[in-house]
Amino acid sequence: MDQHIYSNQVLETVRERSDLLSIASEYLTLKKSGQNYTGLCPFHEEKTASFNINPTKQFFHCFGCGAGGDVFQFVSQIEGLSFPETLRQLADRADVCLVVDDSPKAAQARSETEEIYRANAVAAEHFHRNLISNPEGASARTYLETRGLNNETIRDFSVGYALSTWDDLVKKLRSTFSPSILEKAGLVSKRAERAQKDSGHFDRFRDRVMFPIRNPQGKVLGFGGRVFGEGEPKYLNTAETPVFRKSEILFGLDRPKVVGQPLVIVEGYLDVITAIQAGIPNVVATLGTALTRAHLRLARRHGEKIVIVFDGDTAGIRAALRTAPLLIDEEMPVSIATLPSGIDPDAFIREHGKAAFLLALETASSVMDFCITQSILSASPKTVSDKMAVIRQVLPFVRRLHSEVEKSDALRILSDRLLLRETDVRFEYLRLARQEKKSPLKPSVENVEKQVEVLPHDQETLLILLLQGLLEPEALNGKLHLDDFTHPLIQRVISSYWSAKNEVWCGSDETDFRILDASAQSLLSRLTVIDVLDLECVSQIGADCVNMLQRKKIDRRRSEIEHQLKKVTGDLEAAKVLKKKIMDLSRASSNLTVSH
Repeated sequence: MDQHIYSNQVLETVRERSDLLSIASEYLTLKKSGQNYTGLCPFHEEKTASFNINPTKQFFHCFGCGAGGDVFQFVSQIEGLSFPETLRQLADRADVCLVVDDSPKAAQARSETEEIYRANAVAAEHFHRNLISNPEGASARTYLETRGLNNETIRDFSVGYALSTWDDLVKKLRSTFSPSILEKAGLVSKRAERAQKDSGHFDRFRDRVMFPIRNPQGKVLGFGGRVFGEGEPKYLNTAETPVFRKSEILFGLDRPKVVGQPLVIVEGYLDVITAIQAGIPNVVATLGTALTRAHLRLARRHGEKIVIVFDGDTAGIRAALRTAPLLIDEEMPVSIATLPSGIDPDAFIREHGKAAFLLALETASSVMDFCITQSILSASPKTVSDKMAVIRQVLPFVRRLHSEVEKSDALRILSDRLLLRETDVRFEYLRLARQEKKSPLKPSVENVEKQVEVLPHDQETLLILLLQGLLEPEALNGKLHLDDFTHPLIQRVISSYWSAKNEVWCGSDETDFRILDASAQSLLSRLTVIDVLDLECVSQIGADCVNMLQRKKIDRRRSEIEHQLKKVTGDLEAAKVLKKKIMDLSRASSNLTVSH
C-alpha cells in the first residue's frame, strides 16, 4: 500500500481536521512560549525543552535532534507507523473517507513502486538461481554449508549469490525494467563516466551471499549482501529507496509466528535464519543497525513480549546499556538476554543447540535489573565509594521509570544487591536527584544538540517570511530569480513558490513535506517554528533582504565583466563597452539601500 493511492485533496482534508497541537498534547506536556508551544522532545533524551510546535502553520521542530514535520510525521514517528498506516489512523480519527486518487500522476507513482517490488522479486530469483545452479556459485554454497545452513533453509529464505562480475544483474534485468527503476530499487548504480559501448550501469552487489529482505506481507523490499572471503564492507544493505528504510525494517517479520511466544530481536540475518532452522520461532533482526524507536514500535505490533539478545562482550554490554533508556521510555514488556562473550546467536545455536538458546531467553533480565547487574559487575564494589559510584551510574535509569512503584522496586533491588539499607539508598538517590536538578549533567552523546548549518542570512530570512505567510511570493517577481537563492538547501525548499514554466514567483499551497529530502524537511520545520520578533518591521526586513540578494547578483555579474575586461587587449571599443557596463552595475548596486 502506498501513499500515492490517495489524492492530495484527501490528504489536505485529513491534515486540516487533525490539529497537531491537540494530538501532540496527548503524548507530551506543552507550554505556550510566544507564538509557539514547547516541551521535552519525545524523539530523544533531553532535560531542557527544545521541542516546538507552531499551531498556526501546524508544524513541529526539535532544535535538539532535528526531528520535524507536520501532523503526519509526528504520528508516524511517535507511533512507529508507515505513512499509509498513519493516514488511516488520522482519517479514522477525523472521520474522513479515504478516496483513492486515480489521477495519472498518482497512478504513475503507484506503478513505479510496484515496478520496484517486481524488480526486487526478479533479482531475488536470479540471485537464488546463481547460488543453486550456477557453477560460479560453488564457493558461496560451500560457505553456507560451513555456516550450517541446509538446502531446505536456503530455498525457504531464497538465499542467493551475486556474481563477481560488474554487470550480471544489469544484463538480466535491463530488457524488462528501465534503468531508472533499477536505480531507484538500489539494485544498480550509474557509472560516473562510461564508454560508448557499455550499459552505463553496474551491479551494486557483487560476489556476495544475498539475503532478500521482505515486509510482513512477503514483498522483497531490498537485500543484505555478505562477503564470504576478503572484502569490505562485510555487510552491504540496499541503500534507502522508496520501499526500503533500514531503520524501520525487521528482517524475518514475514515468517510465521507462534502465538504466545515472545518476539526475539537479534542483530543479523544469519542469526535469524539459524534460529528458525533450529526450530526457534519469532526471531527477527535489525539488519546490523542500532535498535530504533521505530523498530520497537514495529515489534510491539507483532509480539506481546519482546526479548532482545546482545553479545556478552564489552561492546555488546555497552550497546545494551545505550539501548536501555529507549526501552524504559517506551514502557514495553521488554527483557534483555546476553550470550557468552564474543559469540553471536548464530554461533551459539550451532555450538550449544536450541535448548541452550531457549534457556538464555527464559532467563533474560528485565531492563532495570540488567542495568543494575551490569553496573555492579563493572564496578565490583567493595568500599562505600565503589557503592556510591554504582548508585550514580544506576540513578539515570531509575529516574526514567514511569511510576513511583517501579522506582521504589528498583531502589529495593539495588540496596539488596549492594548490601545496603534501602532507606540509605533512597536517601542518596533523592540527594543526587536534587543535585542534578541544581546542576544539570553534561549531555550524553544521544542528547547533544545537532550542529545546525549556518545559512546565508538574507536567503534564510526571506524563506522564513515566506513559510510563515509574512511575505507574499509575488512580491519577489521582477526582483529575484530562483537561481538567486544560491544555497542548495534553501533553493530546494523555496522552489515550491517558483513556477519553472512561467519563471515567476506565485502563491503555493503548503509545501509537500513528503517530497523533500531529510535535510530540507528539517530546515522547513525549523524555520516554520522560529519566532519572528519584529513583526512591525517585517516589510522593511523583507525589502532589505531582497536588496541584499540583488546586490550580490549585481556584484557577481560585475566580477564576470571585470574578468572579461582583463582579457580585452588592443580592442579599445570593446573595453569601453565593458567599462560602461561596470559603471552601470555599480550605480545600480548603490541605489539598492539597506536599512541595517
